[in-house]
Parts: sequence; C-alpha cells; structure tokens
Amino acid sequence: LSAERLSGYQGPVYALFETEFGVHMVRAIEKIRAVGANATTAQYLQIPEHTALLSVERLSYTYANQPIELRMGFYLTDTHFYHNELN
Repeated sequence: LSAERLSGYQGPVYALFETEFGVHMVRAIEKIRAVGANATTAQYLQIPEHTALLSVERLSYTYANQPIELRMGFYLTDTHFYHNELN
C-alpha cells in the first residue's frame, strides 16, 4: 500500500483493504490520551511546542487475531473533536 494509492482512494480505508487486498478488519483497540506536542509534531502541525493534543493510537485486527493496521494521530481539540463509531 503506497501513500499515492491511499491518497487517491476516495472511500473508507477499511473498504480499500477489503476490495483491493481481501483483508477484513474485525476489531480494533484504541489508546487515547492527552499529550503535549513535541518539536516535530509542533512543526508539522504549525503550532507552538507543548500545545495540548489528543493522541490516538489504533491497532486493528483481522481474523485469527492478525494485526493489519497501526494508526497514530494527533488532534487539536480547540477546533476538532474525536468521534469514533466502529460497526
């Protein structure tokens, strides 16, 4: 899976995994916590260092308990909120 292929896909990521690779996500574990932006993250997000962020780490699994995705994200909570709905 390349960044080009992922950015060119207009649907949900898990639908891409299913249609293109035959991989089905059956469960996910998430860790959510408050963190301060380190220098790299602050530069990338164009915010001051130590700005409060919501850190979300997700590990998704397919059948037979095989991991298929590790996702890490940082969110500014003054303009965004975290909403999660897994079916």
